[in-house]
Amino acid sequence: MTSLTKGLLGLLCACLVALGIYFKGYHDSDQKHLKENLQTALVFRQKQEEERELSQKALADISQQWQAYLKGQSALADGVVGRLRADGISLRVKLADATVRSVTSAGRPVPDGYADLSEDTSRFLIEQAQRCDAQVTGLQGVIKELQRSK
Repeated sequence: MTSLTKGLLGLLCACLVALGIYFKGYHDSDQKHLKENLQTALVFRQKQEEERELSQKALADISQQWQAYLKGQSALADGVVGRLRADGISLRVKLADATVRSVTSAGRPVPDGYADLSEDTSRFLIEQAQRCDAQVTGLQGVIKELQRSK
């Protein structure tokens, strides 16, 4: 072989070695950055999962409080109605036409257009009002928890 072909083969081999080293370095750098990105994503996902678990725990607590409230709701309303009756306070409703005279159980006319509610109706209305109050409080807790987790 001539020295020119030997020189060209040597140059080709050197170029191939340099190209191999370049691609190996590029591949190693690419793998390093990919690994760093995956580690960052993993840490981010773990933080998200921890926040989600805390949020779910807080929401579960709110739900348990709501369920406990629902169990004792009738007793709570009965207590309010009992206290009102004991204090001589009756729940009244204004009739559709104030000039209409309603007759009480005593048979006397009621000139002011109001009528007393039955105990069952009073209990129902108080129960619903308390339930709405508790529901609003629970929903406010959920909103606060969801805003905190963002």
